Parts: sequence; structure tokens; C-alpha cells
Amino acid sequence: MNSPAVRALALGVLLLMCVGFLLTYGIPEPAELREYVAQAGPWMPFGVAGIAVVTSVLMVPRGVPALLAGLLLPAPVAVAAALCGIALGASVSFLLGRWLGRPFLSGRTEAAGPDARLTRLQSWLDRDGTRAVVYARILPVFPFGLLNYLFGATTVKMLPFVLGTAAAIVPSTTAYVLVGASADHPGSPAFFLSVGSVALIGALGLAHAWWSRRRGRRIAPPEEPAPVLSGTHS
Repeated sequence: MNSPAVRALALGVLLLMCVGFLLTYGIPEPAELREYVAQAGPWMPFGVAGIAVVTSVLMVPRGVPALLAGLLLPAPVAVAAALCGIALGASVSFLLGRWLGRPFLSGRTEAAGPDARLTRLQSWLDRDGTRAVVYARILPVFPFGLLNYLFGATTVKMLPFVLGTAAAIVPSTTAYVLVGASADHPGSPAFFLSVGSVALIGALGLAHAWWSRRRGRRIAPPEEPAPVLSGTHS
């Protein structure tokens, strides 16, 4: 599978298969996944992390393994297991996107020329890869799982991707773990506090997206008027 177009097609088929899986079987409930790792004993953190890897590759919302971790493990261990599993799953998806999608996108970038928007985007990702990943994770535009594959097809390096992903998902993943930890007592103050934290993080992401868009419009340079060619009189 050396052709860039064939690889890009394979990536598209893979993404469609993941979407088809979710549409066919639905998003798994943490209580259902709980049965797979509840009897793991001291290996339970590794089981939770393994489920987080698989669900991340399948583009399942990352709140699912984080909730599962909160249901099964003490909070500090749950946060560590969820973060490690989600980050590792994101890295696997990134590498699949790099192998399957990068050659095709690279050829498109070269054909577009140095002044094309795609080329400028790739240059920005080269310079500020970590910040680009953090921004993309905070702004609620693309699903988390899809972004892993898309970033793999770009010029973002592996280390900036991992660092940006880890930094961006810590607050929301911790909040989801706390929701799972208090799920057995849905009327408790801890439950309402953790649910409120998830809602607050989501609202902050929306507010940041709105502010960034408004700021971008404000600082956008005005378009220069086209030069007027004066006619010559003979």
C-alpha cells in the first residue's frame, strides 16, 4: 500500500468503520465496560487504561473511560489510568493517521504552492504544534477521536501532539473521573460539584471559541484596495 491515494482511502474507510461501529452498537456505557475489568484485582488500573486505549482508537467519547475509571478506582489512580490510556490511544490514532493520511496531504500541500492556505496552515503547525493541539482540544469544533487521526495527517510532530493532548485533557478528564466516583450517590454534593465542573469546562471552551473568533475578526488586516490603472492620453 505505497500509493498515497490508496492510503488516504484506507484511512477514510477506517474512520467510516469506527463511525459505523458506534452507530451500530452505540456508545458503550461505563457500567457495561465495568464487567470486563471489575475482577482484575490489582491489575484493574491497567485494564481501565487498556479500555481507554481501545475506545480512543474507536473514537468513543473520552468521557466513557474516564467515568469508568472513577467508578472502579480511587480518584488519584483513576485519573492517572484514564489519562495514560486516553493519551496512549490518541497516540495510536495519530500514528495511524500519519501512516495512512500524511503522504496524501503532503502531496496536496506541495501542489498547492507556498502561498496557499493549506501550506500556511502546515507551516503554523510546524512552528506551534503544541499550542495548536491545545487550542484544537479546547475549542469544541471536532470530536476528540477524529482530531487524533487528523493531526496525524498533518506536519505536527509526535512529541508536541502528546504534550498538547495531555495538557488539554487533564481538567475535563479529572472532572469526568470525579463524576464517576460519585455516580453511586447521584444526590450528593460531590456529584453535583463534579457535574458542575464538567459543565463549567464545556462553557469555558465555548466562551474561548467565541472570544477567539471575535478577536480574529477584530485584528484581521483590512483588505487593500485594488490599484487603479490610469489610462494614458495620446
